Amino acid sequence: MTRIRVLLVDDNAGFRQRLARLLQMEQDMEIVGEAADGSEAIARARELRPDVVLMDFRMAGMDGVTAGRLLVQEHPSVRVLILTAYPGALDRDRLRRDGLAGLLIKDQPAAEIAAAIRLPQAS
Repeated sequence: MTRIRVLLVDDNAGFRQRLARLLQMEQDMEIVGEAADGSEAIARARELRPDVVLMDFRMAGMDGVTAGRLLVQEHPSVRVLILTAYPGALDRDRLRRDGLAGLLIKDQPAAEIAAAIRLPQAS
């Protein structure tokens, strides 16, 4: 079975670790790395070649949307899903026009996040 290679990006290390533990229980997913901001995410994606990047929206330095756009431009096959606790702050259609795969709410159940990772286009 081919496993989906996932890079987790969030400035909250505790959130990254909790999400990593939950997603590692999925047999078809592998957490290949973590990053704490957008710039680090771009560097880690170059190194690790993930299939999917779960990227926090609000981070110090480079925000997730900007980093996601740059990642998709550099690596068109990478799917970037934006994670946020502030769903009203982002326009899903705009994210898709920018080449990002979708928007996920941080407090969604892990099963829903895993399902979105598997989809060609998340909601």
